[in-house]
Amino acid sequence: MLDAPIPLSSRYSYHTIFGDICKTRFNHLATRMSLIFTVLQAVLLAVVSNRSSSNLERALKVPLWVFLLYVSSLFIVVARKNYLHVQYRGYSNLLEVIFGQLVCMRAIVYESVHLVCSFLISLTYSDVLGLGTAVSSYTFSQCLLLYVWVLVPTLYTLQHCLFDLDRLSFNFEAHFQPPQQYINASLPRIITKSAIMTLSLGFVSPLIFFLIYSCWWVGFVGHLQLMLLSFCIFINLEFINIAFNAHMSIGCLHKGKPISSLSSTPIETLLTGLSSKKPFTKFTAFQELSFRATSADASLRVPIYHTRYRNTHIWPVILSECLATLQETNESVTNYLKSLENSMKLQDNPNYSQTLYDNVDEKLFGNKVAVNPAGFSSSQSRFPGSPPVLSQNGPSRKITLKDDNVLLRRNIPRDERGGFTYGSKNFISAPHAFDEPIITQETTLLKLTGALLRAARKQINLFFFPSAISSQDQQPQVSIIEAWCISKRRQAEKLVPQAVCLAECIISLMGLLINAIEEDPKGGVVSSVGEVLKCLERSVGALGRFADWHPEVNRKSTDTDGESPDVISILYDLSVSAFLEIVLKYNVLLNDLYLDDDVVKLSKWVLSQCSE
Repeated sequence: MLDAPIPLSSRYSYHTIFGDICKTRFNHLATRMSLIFTVLQAVLLAVVSNRSSSNLERALKVPLWVFLLYVSSLFIVVARKNYLHVQYRGYSNLLEVIFGQLVCMRAIVYESVHLVCSFLISLTYSDVLGLGTAVSSYTFSQCLLLYVWVLVPTLYTLQHCLFDLDRLSFNFEAHFQPPQQYINASLPRIITKSAIMTLSLGFVSPLIFFLIYSCWWVGFVGHLQLMLLSFCIFINLEFINIAFNAHMSIGCLHKGKPISSLSSTPIETLLTGLSSKKPFTKFTAFQELSFRATSADASLRVPIYHTRYRNTHIWPVILSECLATLQETNESVTNYLKSLENSMKLQDNPNYSQTLYDNVDEKLFGNKVAVNPAGFSSSQSRFPGSPPVLSQNGPSRKITLKDDNVLLRRNIPRDERGGFTYGSKNFISAPHAFDEPIITQETTLLKLTGALLRAARKQINLFFFPSAISSQDQQPQVSIIEAWCISKRRQAEKLVPQAVCLAECIISLMGLLINAIEEDPKGGVVSSVGEVLKCLERSVGALGRFADWHPEVNRKSTDTDGESPDVISILYDLSVSAFLEIVLKYNVLLNDLYLDDDVVKLSKWVLSQCSE
């Protein structure tokens, strides 16, 4: 029976500590970065502004310009904070993306925010671009208002919502990224993107002017002024968005140390983050676990190997959370493929070979394996991922495959918030208020509007996209529309909304097992190798089956993703690589363990792929 851990104070909750760090990063963005950017921009505008004004007049305008630009920056920052998320929205095709991202309260809020920012920025640049003297023309003034109040904010809102630019993207190979480095690397993309949107608007605007004002052209100089104004607005909006991403995606390190190190009980605090229901907090906790597991500094793993305060539950809870995360993804992918088979026949994989696992009884582990570092890649034949078949030669001495939850530790209860409880002790604190919405919870009108939009979207989804509506009584079915316009990449993002979190989980298990064999060979981490291999084998089976599925076989593909792999295919390759690394590291020890037949078969396959 596990010893009861020392109860933790609420201030040691991972979510609370991480929330405080996010506040610090947010304040740094809203005060220092935004203010420096606006002051430099205002000074530059004063230098290049109309020379007919005296130096004193231009100097007096600088505080006004700083105020206008700074307010517009704050509008963007607050709106981004309100809709910050790290998981995919979960749209399986282009029609769902257009409908779900535009028919929502979020799109209305962003349109309003971008409209106000466009107006404030245009006021700042009016003197520099000579718009103050050009508005004497009634036609030009009308086109200018249309540009500032409608065209520019609408175009930016459309691209922001359709591409879901609220989502913070992370690379599972990096645990820390300085904001300055992120912004500097993004500067060419900011300029290129702003130029593309400016040119697109420049080509479309004459047609819009003709439809509204019956005027095709406002003159070469006037059209150039409008394009320069839109370019300046796009640059400002894009820079603030990039700066926000840079400060909110710094990583799991604070001043060079893991976030949990700010607590007196770092690993116990880290556990509260792994079990958190907040996606951003949970992801950051797994990111830190991966950092500890793969770090060259062994002292970061010592608290996991050697427990303190009689907290012998640390590794079991870490293992349970990792296996639960993997199992949730396996079930999600498997259930979708079953629902797909119920609606349209999934073609069998022609590359599947029944002779893949011949000579299963042959001694597998303890042999010298000639590993070709470049010989095992995603271009090689994939493990087919077919459902496991139970042995027909009597009862198996291995773990039964009928129970999909066999690896999950059920003796650790959870409370209503998802935190682990031991007896009467709650192991997670109350949620923090940092990432709660700001704008959409202020007025009753906004709440009512959002509820009506959600109700209308649910009814339309129920008719056109029934698989988007989850039901506990029956499996979701795929409609004809979904089957025709299905996108493998977007469907993968829907099934695994936190793909990077899952990648960090796989890397964490692999790193801890590989390092533990030398750093703590007789500890609990090494003894869990069988459980980890079994769960990874199931991941390889479920993810591999989806990776081998090609919807374009039955129809002309409407997906324009090119050759870029989907997130499940990437996770499949990562799972196989992790499985292989563990098998190679535990080559001799695995001969003395009782392993499931499917684990032995997969081990033989990956080793054969390495030897080729």
